[in-house]
Amino acid sequence: MAGLLTNLKILGFKDVEGLPFGIPLVFECMFNPDTYSTEHQIVYNTQQTAGSSGNKPIFTKIRPMLFSIEFTIDATGVSSDLEIPVPIPIPVQVLLFNSVTMDVQGTTHRPNNLIVQWGTFIRDCVLQSSQITYTLFDSFGIPLRAKINATFLEQKGSTLNQIANMFSSPDLTHSKLVQDGDLLPLMVFSEYRNQDYYLQIARSNKLKNFRKLKAGTTIQLPPIS
Repeated sequence: MAGLLTNLKILGFKDVEGLPFGIPLVFECMFNPDTYSTEHQIVYNTQQTAGSSGNKPIFTKIRPMLFSIEFTIDATGVSSDLEIPVPIPIPVQVLLFNSVTMDVQGTTHRPNNLIVQWGTFIRDCVLQSSQITYTLFDSFGIPLRAKINATFLEQKGSTLNQIANMFSSPDLTHSKLVQDGDLLPLMVFSEYRNQDYYLQIARSNKLKNFRKLKAGTTIQLPPIS
């Protein structure tokens, strides 16, 4: 029962909003990741009229959040966060991951809607991309260990996500990509609901000038005690 909330799980549903009435496909990670990254994008209209030197960017929309998680799967028999008596072959684990996250379902003609749950972090989402890197092999060339880097697209407006936003945030470091015009106090307020931590975040990121963040760089947002 200890792993019920502590282990990272990916649940596949034909309809997330119909969650209570469906039986999900479940992929449960052997090892929990150390960090995950989130990406937020704000879209502005920057078109300028002929002969002008430039117009003030006009806000258009906020795109759904992207978040990426990298985790290890293993078939060597080493201990894991799960109690598995017999190692599951890597090809079988990859097949299960794909069947939950990306295989097109016959009835809906699309991949499953997903719920990613790790401790108190929970998101209604879909898989955008995944990359599998095989890192260890036996003498026959069969993979024994691999890393999966999966990127998920949040279902914007989801009832589940609106509720989760009030409670969720695992005690882990977040990474956020700096966009043009981002200000550190506002980024800190968005994460912690308190901008007073911005000096602490500036020191932890070794920022020489936190008033001028460079677009394209990454800010690490660690847990605040």
